[in-house]
Amino acid sequence: MERSKLIALLIFLFTWSLLNAQTATGTDFPYARINLKTSPIENVYPGIGNYYAAISKGIDTFMWNPASLTSIKYAQSSLSLISELKSFDYSRKYETEDGQEAIGDSGEFSIGYFFTDDETVTTAATREHTGHAGYQTQATGMVFRQGMKVNDWLALGMISQSDVGFSLDISGAFPAVTKTQANFYNSQDIFGGPISIDGSGYITYTHTEEGGGTYEFTSTSPLWSGFLDQSSTIPLNVIVEARNDISIDPGMTLGGATKWENISFGAHFTPISATANVNNNVRAVINDGTSDVFIYQPDFDFDDEEGALNWLQDPNQYRSESGYKRNTVTVPAGEVVAEARYKGFYQASAMRSDLGINFDLYDILSLGVVMENFGGAALNFKGQGRTAYVNSRISTAEPAGFDDPNEEFNWDLFADEFTPVDGTEDLFLEEQINVELPKKLRVGLALKKPFLIALDYEQNQTPVRYQDTENNSIITVSNLTFLRIGVETQLFALPMWLRGGTSLMFKPTIDGASQEVVDNVENAFQYGVLPMGLDLGGEINLYGTHVGADFGINITSILSLYQLDALNQDLGKIGYYDIFVTNGPWQVKYLAAIDPGSTAGAYSERPANDDDFKMEYLKWIHTFTISYIF
Repeated sequence: MERSKLIALLIFLFTWSLLNAQTATGTDFPYARINLKTSPIENVYPGIGNYYAAISKGIDTFMWNPASLTSIKYAQSSLSLISELKSFDYSRKYETEDGQEAIGDSGEFSIGYFFTDDETVTTAATREHTGHAGYQTQATGMVFRQGMKVNDWLALGMISQSDVGFSLDISGAFPAVTKTQANFYNSQDIFGGPISIDGSGYITYTHTEEGGGTYEFTSTSPLWSGFLDQSSTIPLNVIVEARNDISIDPGMTLGGATKWENISFGAHFTPISATANVNNNVRAVINDGTSDVFIYQPDFDFDDEEGALNWLQDPNQYRSESGYKRNTVTVPAGEVVAEARYKGFYQASAMRSDLGINFDLYDILSLGVVMENFGGAALNFKGQGRTAYVNSRISTAEPAGFDDPNEEFNWDLFADEFTPVDGTEDLFLEEQINVELPKKLRVGLALKKPFLIALDYEQNQTPVRYQDTENNSIITVSNLTFLRIGVETQLFALPMWLRGGTSLMFKPTIDGASQEVVDNVENAFQYGVLPMGLDLGGEINLYGTHVGADFGINITSILSLYQLDALNQDLGKIGYYDIFVTNGPWQVKYLAAIDPGSTAGAYSERPANDDDFKMEYLKWIHTFTISYIF
């Protein structure tokens, strides 16, 4: 088998796409455990969305704009807790493609690989398998906020957050059958030239005399079928053990804000630490008790005319096993013949700093400017104990001495020692991996009377880069800009307020992409902008107690996840709804956000032939928040 095919096989078995698609023989692989670790998900200003630079709600908007901390009257506290979800088990079907390829240049020898445990298989096919996964969203702790007004011009604040992360464990044994085959039907000019075999198995011997004349002799019946079509079965199991996780801990955010007349300045600092553990092992093991491979060749000297004719004219020779020399190829039953190893531990730390300015023009208008991560902090992951390789004992050389029975036959199909597969050293495990945290400039405006209109322009100055494996190129997405619009208005003179908000993304700049990708982006942004989020909500005053609810969707959280932005309050809010009650200084809030993993699992376990998505498939992450302002 070519080493490239070996790599493809091992990587295929190594990939999570195994769960993207039960065979007739019942192959189940792999078994996976997926854990999503998340902290409480929050919604500061229900109904209009998040991250408005010019809206000030004290410690709640401290991450939006540090300068907003000066809006605290005396002190403000809030505590958010997240519910623990049950583990959810589901399965997905996927497919594999059997394959076959030639060994050497002669064309008679080949090797086939079949992704099944059926040793009688003879035909390559597309096979279905079932992968199993257990998914759970785990709560990692709480979020605590505390803000305090020290005097008329100084306020201090802190936010304690728990870590977020993701882990994926995969294990299982995947059965496969390897078949070596030598097919001599329709073989021409084999054994040095004097022998040819037609499609029915008749052999023709051509002899050239000293004077230049030639004559041919053709057998009266086909050769022994055990020679014409030689195949051997080597069953094996590919054993996968993979443990991978990444964790980001934003620690505690500390900062403060000062106010001079109508202008406020603020800053906060967040130490961030992150770890990534990669520990993956794949082994291909030949089943214990597997027989050796036997290769047969005609037992006569091809250069000896008399001996050749005697063999060709004797059916007891050319039509039975006794007329052939049997060569043995040793199969290392019960041993490992290929292995892949990817292991390493990475650590990184950084200090993120945000600066903010807020200018209040009486009670009518507010302007805000935020320089998020103005120092350009990055997580520079440094690897320890890195090991990466693919080793193989499978040879791609064709048998030596097969064309001439007078030479010693030798075919080391399985070598005694492993040899590395070129190009797999340190694959995906660089000594250092630098991840730039998003650096943003946000400018906002909030008109407060006669009703609230908030506008926020954001420029994400950190490009997004990813590998296009199909075209072997790096795609860079830059010039990421967004416009947020939030509105709040009272419904006539009634004690009721309606809110709405949206997030728009302007067309980015894309470099290094294929024309197909560029065309898709152009189509998506044919109007110059693309809606990325929508929030709607309302609030009513019931004799001094305010009751409200809202719901929304937000796709920008996917970008935040890709950029490892653990401080973004939209993180995880792909879809959500929120219910809150405020009475005096107290506010109690319940937020339910869609859990993508559990929802996908529930949908995959739906009844057969039911393609309709139902509300019962939605699974939620629940956050409870209690706040006190005085």
